[in-house]
Amino acid sequence: MLIPWQTLTSAGDSAVLLPLIAWITLWLMIPASTRRDGWRWIVAVCVCGGGVTLSKLLFMGWNIGIPGLDYTGLSGHSAMSMLVWPTTAALLSRRTDVRWHALAIGAGVLFALGIAVSRIVLKDHSVPEVILGSGYGLIVCVGFLWGRPATQQVSARAIALFAGMGVLIALASYGRVFPSQHILKQVAMELSGHDKVFSRPMPLP
Repeated sequence: MLIPWQTLTSAGDSAVLLPLIAWITLWLMIPASTRRDGWRWIVAVCVCGGGVTLSKLLFMGWNIGIPGLDYTGLSGHSAMSMLVWPTTAALLSRRTDVRWHALAIGAGVLFALGIAVSRIVLKDHSVPEVILGSGYGLIVCVGFLWGRPATQQVSARAIALFAGMGVLIALASYGRVFPSQHILKQVAMELSGHDKVFSRPMPLP
């Protein structure tokens, strides 16, 4: 029963998203016509990833969270998926009309929501962590996409290259697990000076 959720959650792992983020950055930065979007994308990734990282470090190192909530930091899978997958859909549909462009972005959001729900079903995150993470990622995504025309002059060859390389990257990295939690624990202990990190008092039900 959990296999579909495990399949979804793997699509939100940093092992998949980080290579895709790098490819989106490269694809936007190389042509002069989209370089401004490339810089805006870099800012969006730093804001989203930085916010998630900070929220986790504050809890792990100093037990700083949100009073009254079952909270150990923003869900990284949820936040980063909500940034990457709708953006990927938006870039793939740049040559379509406004309606299809909006539908593509909506599909990206739904896919990211599926990844977010999988984190709850698999008991990797609490409901508040997933809701806050998804909301944060969506806000950053909207900030990146806001104000850009729905259709832009991008060649079909460039879109095909973007799609093809994206599929290859996803297939090559899918199923792998990036040790982000272990890295954050080590950083939290180094910064706080503690010999162990703070964790959730009780396991998720």
